[in-house]
Amino acid sequence: MTRPERPSSALAVLLPALWAATAFCAAPQSGPEPADQVLDEVLVLGEQPGPAMWKVSRDGHTLWVMGTMTPRPASMSWRSTQVEAVIERSGEILGSTSARATSDIGLFGAVRLIPALLRARDNPDGATLHDALPADVFARYDTLYRRFFREDPDLKEKRRPLFAADELYRQALKKSGLTESSLVWPTVEKLARRYKVPIREREFEVELNDPKGIIADLALIKRDQEVACLSATMDHIARDLPNIKRRARAWAVGNLAELRALPAAVDRQSCLDALIDALRPRLETRINETQRQIQEDRKGIFSWMLLANETSFTTMAIEDLLAADGAVARWRAAGYTVEEPQ
Repeated sequence: MTRPERPSSALAVLLPALWAATAFCAAPQSGPEPADQVLDEVLVLGEQPGPAMWKVSRDGHTLWVMGTMTPRPASMSWRSTQVEAVIERSGEILGSTSARATSDIGLFGAVRLIPALLRARDNPDGATLHDALPADVFARYDTLYRRFFREDPDLKEKRRPLFAADELYRQALKKSGLTESSLVWPTVEKLARRYKVPIREREFEVELNDPKGIIADLALIKRDQEVACLSATMDHIARDLPNIKRRARAWAVGNLAELRALPAAVDRQSCLDALIDALRPRLETRINETQRQIQEDRKGIFSWMLLANETSFTTMAIEDLLAADGAVARWRAAGYTVEEPQ
């Protein structure tokens, strides 16, 4: 499969830092911090069920949809003979539909933004993280930091609460035997190459003409919003991490009954809201329009896959597949026949 080239724009430097810090924060709730728990190694080999697949059919054509999950067990080893058999006879695989930011500043312009981007990770007023946080919030942070990093936090650290939350969350996942890296798609791509099955991917461009201004806008995020983000992240780690591990284990072996019985994944929206509020004047219209285009495009390609191929394959987040008003309900409403995994 041919991957799109890395853009020679600010995206390669700017967007990962802008958006990575927004995908991890939970809605604020309080709860006791559990004792350390380590997820046992999960091996999904040979004839074990593995991640579940849905069968969507119309007029004798079938699109197989595998549910994916993030985070997943880091030690998971997976090879599914069922998926391999599906890909072997597929006419096409539906890959990602994504957005790529573009800018006219060029590669060297992007490189010149690196110092500003690095500075944006620290508190704009030069305050340390210790001084930026209320005493009770820092006390919780100190406890969790020592729990997952096995050392005391640096009291001279000037990292903004927004980025401190990201760092803490990722370390908590790592120490719990979880990772946000993909496992399914590297396997799918390998099988697609083996059986010479084309993968269809779509990409939309979002023009960002003032990346330097976007970086500067990060300073507009209010301190109390960032503190709320860090507090929400700590609540999420304390309250939901055990269930995150249980969901990951159940997904790895295709145990849908347990997935349905466990509490739904927490909507970690508060940090994203804080960032979007600061960047809204520059980005809101373009982001909303691109999201709409991606949704419409994906819907059209989904129909085309069933029309053009006797057998095809794709993936979708397991949360959308299991939701009462999610993808399965939409497909049935559109007239498709859907067989759910047992």
